[in-house]
Amino acid sequence: MMSIALIHPMLVHFPIVLLIVAVAMDLVMLVTKKDLADRECLPLTALAALLLGIVSAGVAAVFGDIALDKAVSLGFPTGPLETHETLALITIAVFSVYGLLRVLAVWRRYPLRGISGWISAMPAMAGVVLLIATAYYGGELVYHLGVNVAAVTP
Repeated sequence: MMSIALIHPMLVHFPIVLLIVAVAMDLVMLVTKKDLADRECLPLTALAALLLGIVSAGVAAVFGDIALDKAVSLGFPTGPLETHETLALITIAVFSVYGLLRVLAVWRRYPLRGISGWISAMPAMAGVVLLIATAYYGGELVYHLGVNVAAVTP
């Protein structure tokens, strides 16, 4: 039977792709001078990708916490594990704030184009940087330390 700690690495790809695609769609809309809060296909698709990315990141974080507990119990160093976990939680928080902002803008029909659109997208752009850093540290855990895939080396 597969270990529950192995579910985290299977799930992390969903939020990575969904969040990056959502931000990319937002940037395309801003460059083409579209409103992020319009109730049209592209803005709503970007918002759906953003919200699905946030939810899938939360699910991945839950399974990541389970994987972290297993790794610690096996004797892996806690420092790199906690760095990855902290970055992941900050990333989820940043994208959650951005998601809430986008939902409120659509709901209240507050236009997010031009300078207000670019300002509102700043958390998303910061979130992508955090997301890439989080993914990098996650890769380091697996490929360099062998967390939950190899025996602990002293």
